[in-house]
Amino acid sequence: MSDQRTGSGRHSTNSILRSIFYGPTVCLGILLSFGVATTASAQETGHSGHETGHAYHKNMLAGFFGFAFEGSRDEGVALGIEYERRLNATWGIGAIAEHTFGDFDTWVYAVPLAYHNGPWKFYGAPGIEDGEHGSESMFRLGVEYGFHRGNWEISPQLDIDFVDGEEILVIGLTFGRGL
Repeated sequence: MSDQRTGSGRHSTNSILRSIFYGPTVCLGILLSFGVATTASAQETGHSGHETGHAYHKNMLAGFFGFAFEGSRDEGVALGIEYERRLNATWGIGAIAEHTFGDFDTWVYAVPLAYHNGPWKFYGAPGIEDGEHGSESMFRLGVEYGFHRGNWEISPQLDIDFVDGEEILVIGLTFGRGL
């Protein structure tokens, strides 16, 4: 049976299994590899990668690479750009533009309000998903853990998008630079 969508909207077992296991496995591998490399680097330098009194950048511009998963839409590769303006050490506001393609084709535009606590970042972002079936309101909840080196930041990221009664899981990495 083909891995393509049939006229009834059903998928083959192989396509479903690939959707469930392939993307998360790749992301987990990337995150674990990055974590091991960062820990080894931190042990060599004697730094944890994010100091308690770490000076934050007022502006952060980042690229995003990841995967999106949703039951009826299968999976897609997500690429995006993110900007954040820090209001102070704890709060920030920004903009997200993200394109997901693969088994589905959508754009997400959102405005996150972020809470920072050390290397952790938690955010909620109202926005719009513009896709194959028109535009719909959406809300993104997300969490990141930032590893800093000078002006650069790499952050594993986990998001859940709530769109028209459905949940879309987005997992990946942001690669950012403080401005």
